[in-house]
Order: sequence, then C-alpha cells, then structure tokens
Amino acid sequence: MDLNELSGRFFLLFFSVLVLCFFSNRKDNETINPLMVIVGLCTFSLCYLFTKIEIGVGIGFGLFAIFSILRFRTQSFTVNAIIFLFATITLSILDIMYPFEKIEILLFFQLIIIGFYIIASVIVNKKASKYLNSVEVKIALETSFVLNNQAIRKSVQEKINIKDFDFKIVSINGVLNEIEVLVFY
Repeated sequence: MDLNELSGRFFLLFFSVLVLCFFSNRKDNETINPLMVIVGLCTFSLCYLFTKIEIGVGIGFGLFAIFSILRFRTQSFTVNAIIFLFATITLSILDIMYPFEKIEILLFFQLIIIGFYIIASVIVNKKASKYLNSVEVKIALETSFVLNNQAIRKSVQEKINIKDFDFKIVSINGVLNEIEVLVFY
C-alpha cells in the first residue's frame, strides 16, 4: 500500500466520521463528544499496523482485556454514543482492510452505512436542533416551590434573561435544596 492509497483511505474515513458526528449531534439533550472521532482514527491506525506485522493471538486477547477494563472503569455511554462508536470502528476497519481493487464495493458499503445512519438519525430526531447552546442552572428549592414546568421556566427566566429555551432536569439535591437544570437556548 503506497502513501497515496493510504491517504485516500484515511480521508475517506475522516469524511465519513465527520458526517456521522454531524448527524449524531443534532439532538438537544444528548451530544457525542468530538474526541470520540479519535476512536475510529486509532482503530484505522491499529488495523494498518496489524496488516504490516505478524501478531499472535495473545495481542488480540490483550487488547480485548484493555477495552473491557476501560468499559467497566468509565462512565456508561448513551445508546447514541455506542452506535456512533460501533459505526466509526466498522468504517475504519472497512477502509483499511478492504482490497483497493474493489474500491466501488468499499464505497457502496460506506454509503450504505452512512445512509442508514443519517436516515435513522433524522427519524429519531425528527428535526434539526433549534437550540445551539446549553448552560447548567441551579435553582434553589423554597418551601413554596412546586416542581412543574411552569415554575421551573419562571425560575430559569429569573436567573438568565432568555425567552425561548428548553430544559432538562439533571438532578434534584434534597440536602442542598436545589435543582440542577440543563437549559438549551
């Protein structure tokens, strides 16, 4: 594999992952961390390395163990993030391992995966997000505070001066008597 072929495969992966990242981050209350793109790029690099050197079964088990430990030691991922990671890893393995002589089949698989991902994303999200920014707001719970949408909206509007927004309750702390609200505006 020469440098031109390798860079072509890399740019195909990079473009594909950016499209997936764009369509993954269209929801108001759930976004994919842009650093997750690195997982696909690292998988691409590892697969390229594994095609150039001979490795034993032990290396494969070692990598599996590392990923298992990381999975249990980190925060749990949303379904959206897991699907994004799986699609990214699949695309990176396809891009580096598929024979270059059959590039049209590789492009077909790329377009099918990206197309299904985009269609599913549009169906799930129904529309592009109209709120581009978010901020966390803490609201003090008073004895007369009622936990409903109108009361929370009024409290958020008193704290930050915005009219058009949406919100999601992150946590309710009974010890400190406060509600943490994620506000999308």
